Amino acid sequence: MPGLHLRITLPAAAVLCACCACAHEPVRLPDGEPLVCIYYFGHWWEPWRTSDQAVADDLQMLRGMGVNTVCLDHEWSQAIAGDWRWLDREHRLAKQAGMGIIPWLSLKSFGDVALPERLALAEQWYGTRIPVSEDQSGERAGVLIYDQQTIRFGASYALDYLERYRDETLLHLRWGEGTARPVICLGVETAWRGGFDERTNRRFRSYLRQRYGTVEALNDVWGTDYGAFDAIDPRDTRIFDYEGAPNGNAEHPVAVEDHVEFRARMISVGLGAMARRVRQQHPEVLVLAEIPYQYGSEHPHARAYRITYGANPSANGYADIVLFRCTGPLNAAEIEALKQARERTGQRFILTYRTYSDWDIPAGTDEFDRAVRTYARQAAALAGGFGLYSWNEMVDTHVAYAPDPPRENGWTQERAERATGLLAAMVERYRGLVGEGQ
Repeated sequence: MPGLHLRITLPAAAVLCACCACAHEPVRLPDGEPLVCIYYFGHWWEPWRTSDQAVADDLQMLRGMGVNTVCLDHEWSQAIAGDWRWLDREHRLAKQAGMGIIPWLSLKSFGDVALPERLALAEQWYGTRIPVSEDQSGERAGVLIYDQQTIRFGASYALDYLERYRDETLLHLRWGEGTARPVICLGVETAWRGGFDERTNRRFRSYLRQRYGTVEALNDVWGTDYGAFDAIDPRDTRIFDYEGAPNGNAEHPVAVEDHVEFRARMISVGLGAMARRVRQQHPEVLVLAEIPYQYGSEHPHARAYRITYGANPSANGYADIVLFRCTGPLNAAEIEALKQARERTGQRFILTYRTYSDWDIPAGTDEFDRAVRTYARQAAALAGGFGLYSWNEMVDTHVAYAPDPPRENGWTQERAERATGLLAAMVERYRGLVGEGQ
């Protein structure tokens, strides 16, 4: 996931001044400690291997840096591997380190459940017969996110997860009048690959009737010549040019954007219904949404992701908290998009920043100090929490020692230690700006 590197002059830096560094009260743990999170993966990657001690050592180091929460893939597709064994292990190790867990309970809005063998197992576990949607070419693509069977399945897994881990290391936040409330995330990487099956297309036509009133009004805006709403088919690539839209080449861009927005709302409909079911038994639960790019980003990859997956801000409308996986410091337009979203929804936001291969900056240099100021100050000024992404993914841009077996990624222990020093300084500065609380 590419983004801005530290050596680039950051346009957003000028927007933030020292006097506004704590303009928004951060979300806090029950003891008043400000939320500082990091993505950390203790299993799943093959052929990589790990050990309890390796994970325990990393978590101890991270806790010593001031990180108090780990973000983990705890999807149902992970729970079924070893009958909860991997998830139990990570809760145990996080508890030893004194850290909480934000669990991702699905990938791309339960898209990870859509494999035939997983659908069959889901029926065995919960008695749900989850229908599958289609992509624009008519191929199977994700679950039908708003269907009652999907909603029942997602809520059932979330309830099982809460029953198993609520009183273990699941993250709790101080909220409102000071009550400690547990946090879950129903889906990492806000997305829906589906939305082109005929059942969904009928809902889309109803959405358009409500939005435009008459097909003539729609044609005026879209630049089309439909004779009736029933003639509209999102599988028609001449009108709904999903391939050209991310590059600004679609002949009917408003048609594509209307469909993207509709799909985003269907994500919120489905996940919101799951959240309501969960709260029938656990009314205190806070629901977090995670999205791979900051709102308003015009980075080519961010535009492509938003359009392809229906990842508009409205997709996260059901959530209490939204966590951005940022490509770099937010620029002025992205800052404005965040502010508008906060004013419109009242949601709290957490900014997590991607670590890059040029983050191995020697301490004591101007570049090191500038990076620390930029990231820590922005999170303190704009959001309710601070985090870091790509701690140990074992890919090209990570903070980890050379893996075993080795991989051609250019990382050495010296480079990793320098990058770790930068991350520690960012966390320290952020916590200093927002204070430790009461």
